[in-house]
Amino acid sequence: MASLKDQISKATDIKEQRDVEIPEWVPGVKFLVRGVPSGAWEKYQNSLTRMTRRDEASGIEMRVDSRKAEIVAKGLYDQETATLVFPDLREGIAILSKRDAGIINGLFELIRHLSGDGRSFLQKVQDAEGDFGDGQS
Repeated sequence: MASLKDQISKATDIKEQRDVEIPEWVPGVKFLVRGVPSGAWEKYQNSLTRMTRRDEASGIEMRVDSRKAEIVAKGLYDQETATLVFPDLREGIAILSKRDAGIINGLFELIRHLSGDGRSFLQKVQDAEGDFGDGQS
């Protein structure tokens, strides 16, 4: 029997959704959308909020950046080849940043859901248990 470390390493726990159509971009083509791994999601979350000190009188200022195009570029795949649509992340962000905000937001929310953001720890554990199937303990 494989060690726990090996089982975790080989687990296929990144969710995906097939047959996503974006007719405004490419009519008749189906995309594969995948959640992003924990490290990439945390890096994204950490990049959203930056705190800077302006001066003694004003205290701390918080700036929030939206980088949804980055997450969409990391989660959008060609369904036929299972390869990233934008293997060059910078180019993907540049292209997606100029696309319709509603489409980008919808794809972002799908990737967010597939990445497990917004689910409670208990829901995540139950989902993970379901992925291992019967006969595993």
